[in-house]
Amino acid sequence: MKPDVSRSVEPPLVRFAVGRLEAARLLDVSPSTFDTWVRQGLMPKGIKIGNLRRWDAGQLRACWYDLVEANQEGDVDDDIENPFDKTVG
Repeated sequence: MKPDVSRSVEPPLVRFAVGRLEAARLLDVSPSTFDTWVRQGLMPKGIKIGNLRRWDAGQLRACWYDLVEANQEGDVDDDIENPFDKTVG
């Protein structure tokens, strides 16, 4: 009888480039919010290769940490008028 040969388990693949939907999922926001953040310059524009646009996961993480730091320091512009400020509920 042959001894059991244990199969080697490969470690999970770490994704370093992600599409738009996955980028939004990584940030736990909707794709439209992610698009807005890209337009506002809060997130990178990604890199277009052929017909595909991909975002570097490390750059997304770095931009996220920049946002966190800016919000902790009060650098975010709170003077933008919220359309719901004058709504009576």
